[in-house]
This record gives sequence, C-alpha cells and structure tokens, in this order.
Amino acid sequence: MNKCKDCGSPSYRVESKFCSKCGSQNLQADTPNINTCTNSDCSYNKTQFIYPDDARFCDICGSKTAFAL
Repeated sequence: MNKCKDCGSPSYRVESKFCSKCGSQNLQADTPNINTCTNSDCSYNKTQFIYPDDARFCDICGSKTAFAL
C-alpha cells in the first residue's frame, strides 16, 4: 500500500502514481502490507492478528495500527 507524503491518505493500488485525495505525485510505499497493532507489548501484536484495512486503532490496547501511521 502506498501512502501520500503530503496529506497522509492511503492509496490501495500498487500501480497508483497520484494521490486520489490531494492529487500529489508524492507517494511512498513504506507502509506495511498487513494491518497489525504497533504496540509490541499487546497480545494481538504477539499473535500477528491482522486487522481490516480501515482499522486505525487496536481494540485491545488502543494503540495505532500499522495502517494508521
């Protein structure tokens, strides 16, 4: 998944060249391709529980998920 460096909006297509929210061509592809809890102490992080793409926070510990960063 790409993420816009200007507005932070995700772009779910790998082939995207422009941000669909702000039109910027400043996309970066360093976002993980699975959505997990970012808290290393969370029990869901240890089991590699994968959240849906639209989940931005862990429902166990409240930490941000990988796709919220």
